[in-house]
Amino acid sequence: MNVSRIAILGVALVAGVGAFFLMMSNRPDDTPVQVVKQVKEESVRVLIATRDIQRGEKLTIEDTSWLAWPKKGIQPTFMTDATPDARENLESAVARSLIVAGEPIVNAKVVRAGNSGLMAAILAPGMRAVTLRVSPETASGGFILPGDRVDLLHTTGGSTRMIFEDVRVLAVNSFYSENSETPHIEGSNMTLELAPEDAELFMSKRSAGAFSVVLRSIFKPEGNVAGVRRKTNVNIIRYGRS
Repeated sequence: MNVSRIAILGVALVAGVGAFFLMMSNRPDDTPVQVVKQVKEESVRVLIATRDIQRGEKLTIEDTSWLAWPKKGIQPTFMTDATPDARENLESAVARSLIVAGEPIVNAKVVRAGNSGLMAAILAPGMRAVTLRVSPETASGGFILPGDRVDLLHTTGGSTRMIFEDVRVLAVNSFYSENSETPHIEGSNMTLELAPEDAELFMSKRSAGAFSVVLRSIFKPEGNVAGVRRKTNVNIIRYGRS
């Protein structure tokens, strides 16, 4: 066999091996390809507040809007578009408590027109509303606002007693909002929340002596609070309800 034939056979062998490997590289992969399908999550339109609505404020159509909400996150208390005229029925409703912008509106936080009055709606179950005439001198200079907690002192015959502790202020004059635009209200009337038996005691004490309202801090003290001076003629009776 001459050299030319050996060269031809070598070239043919190399070409065959190259063709084999090329064929193997182009062979489709036998491994199954996993196809991920995007599942569209179901949603329901929920009625939300478009701004912060303070307690005592009236709602308008512009204060609410529909928002797509994941169906699996829907709570039974939410107002959805499945309820006919849900948005329209809130016109002139009053907020029973603070509703934050973007928060779903629930029935427990609103009082609709034609239902119970606002004061009856914002009272805690079983509690009563009583009204006390105050002045800046007897009400912490007018810095007591709706939502604050106060103590009531009763003075008669030169003796002062703390009759009620940690009482919630429902309103000052006609202001119900817990976040009034002004930090100072020179109110002449203050409406307080008391338990029935406390309301009875309050009414019996109001005709004799004078009441003073003392503002409490919003922060709970750590341990006992040391007084600067305590007079012996001041008695504390814990009748208030927290």
